[in-house]
Amino acid sequence: MPFKKRIPIAAALLALAIVATLFAQTSTQIPELDKNGKPILPHPSPHVIYSPTDLAHNAVPLPGSVGGATPNTNIVRTGAATKMTMFVNCSQVTNVSVNVYTADDQNAPFPNWTLYGTYSLVTSLAAGSQQIYVATELAPNTTSGTIATNVRLPQLAISIFEANTVATAGTCTDRVIVGY
Repeated sequence: MPFKKRIPIAAALLALAIVATLFAQTSTQIPELDKNGKPILPHPSPHVIYSPTDLAHNAVPLPGSVGGATPNTNIVRTGAATKMTMFVNCSQVTNVSVNVYTADDQNAPFPNWTLYGTYSLVTSLAAGSQQIYVATELAPNTTSGTIATNVRLPQLAISIFEANTVATAGTCTDRVIVGY
């Protein structure tokens, strides 16, 4: 092929390469971060698992009075989440509540969280291992107890706690799986 015929083809390929490069640039928005401060999207696994250690909620005491509550779990980022399953294992019947947080500096690695509201999620959750499922498009559901509030995702961040329904001390352990 003569040299003069190659110039338009080379120019067209160069223009395509430039356009492809421009479209391949990442967004200037800071991505959602997981519990380790790493970007969630793209993420090799579409789920992040929070252990009882991550949540600081491993066999925490449930006070022996009606309405006595466990401390809050550590805060879990759920801003880009589409689904979340809470695994609650208490030694007796409890009520499970969720705290919802907001932050002006939400894209910082460690934002200054502000409590937006506290919602009773499930009442009379049976003793033993139970699951509570919260998603974007489905109403929450649970393996036992009664859904008290229709909390849906996305929420910027959440923490959970359990309240005693009987006047007997106990313990609770929690795990959370967040799906993106």
